[in-house]
Amino acid sequence: MNYFQKTALFIGVATAINGLTFAAQAQFCADPSHTPATKARLDQLADSQNIDMGDVGKAYENFALATIRPGTPIPENTMRFFSSARKRETKDKYQNVVPDGVLPLVFVNFPAGPTETYPDSVFYEVKALSGGLLPPSYSDYQILGFIDALGNSPAKTAGKIPAIIFITSADIKQISFATIREASFRGVGVWHAIGCEIPGSFNQLQLGQASLKNPEVYFLQLTIPEAIGPGIPGRLFTK
Repeated sequence: MNYFQKTALFIGVATAINGLTFAAQAQFCADPSHTPATKARLDQLADSQNIDMGDVGKAYENFALATIRPGTPIPENTMRFFSSARKRETKDKYQNVVPDGVLPLVFVNFPAGPTETYPDSVFYEVKALSGGLLPPSYSDYQILGFIDALGNSPAKTAGKIPAIIFITSADIKQISFATIREASFRGVGVWHAIGCEIPGSFNQLQLGQASLKNPEVYFLQLTIPEAIGPGIPGRLFTK
């Protein structure tokens, strides 16, 4: 499954979400021995692999999409998703968003109900940046556009919870409160994972488990989200 949720009893949801959130926040890296990879370190790793500095962001994106789901890489996305909010805020300059990866949301009715699949309802966005919080206004309201598009996704239309997973360099230590607030208002889950360097390896990185930033959107719908990550070890690469 790409990403799934389970309906459950109220107390079970509270326990599961609290446990998931605390575990993710306590350890961003997949292993305590790993070193969070900053943008500067990604640049160094790229240089050692003869990757042009202008291609570091794309190389990190390739690594992230290839490794976040062990055994099941996420295809690069080229689809455009309309956002009236981005269109409005940029005064018609931009009216679409193109997430790095797009997957369906798979919903499992617990314990033995039918499985429901909602296309184009989970976005993955990879950022190799030296700092920032990714507020809604980032990059001509790109982040607002993601949330807006997910707020009109098939999963959301069906009353389920779409999600965006930010995968960033370690310089981004948290996601903007304004972004989380906007996503929570629209009923969109926000997750955040970073890449970490594996000491003693040959330039290998590994994504840690994603941290859920607004568990209340799942709690209010008595829904337990599946953990995202950690990924498998890999390296920066260009195609």
